[in-house]
Amino acid sequence: PYRVLGHDSRLGQVINNLIDNARSFSPPGGSVRIAANRTADMVEITVDDDGPGVRPELRERIFERFYTDRPESEGFGNNSGLGLSISRQIVEAHRGTITVSNRETTDAKTGETRVEGARFTVRLPAESRG
Repeated sequence: PYRVLGHDSRLGQVINNLIDNARSFSPPGGSVRIAANRTADMVEITVDDDGPGVRPELRERIFERFYTDRPESEGFGNNSGLGLSISRQIVEAHRGTITVSNRETTDAKTGETRVEGARFTVRLPAESRG
């Protein structure tokens, strides 16, 4: 039920990149969670982390070439800002989408919303059920 048509190593590159990013933004002891769901015509893969989330004004910008929201002390060679840009190109070449949102919870007593991490969602056309 989770089959998509495409270039397996390129799609694997996308998933590996999202997992690596999630691991790097999660605090020590944090978790990275991966899930897959199928709708009638799409396979949806989510990668969640326990990091600081993504500021709303950067949700599109992080997919730009060479953009990185990491401290300069981490060095250009380690995080060049190419991974998410390349991932988006690969996903779009497979007629899919990749988006980012924050995982949030609202405190029942105070009504305050707290970011619990980021969620990257990849949606790809599912192989037709024949």
